[in-house]
Amino acid sequence: MTVKVPEELREQMRKVKIDWSEYLREAIREKVREEMAKEAAERLEAVRRRAKAVPTEVLVAWQREDREQELNRRDAA
Repeated sequence: MTVKVPEELREQMRKVKIDWSEYLREAIREKVREEMAKEAAERLEAVRRRAKAVPTEVLVAWQREDREQELNRRDAA
């Protein structure tokens, strides 16, 4: 990838001791991470909007069932 900058800016960049290639690579990495996080958050929000609320007693029952299954797996091992 090539980045073109105005000559005046290029001269100013030369006066600063920064590895501009590495700086730009890291900036691109960070921007990609940000965009991926935004997309994931949007997908999660779409799922949340479609999902129905689960009553507390159902959640508790699931938790107990999961705990019992885990204990049974440990006993079997």
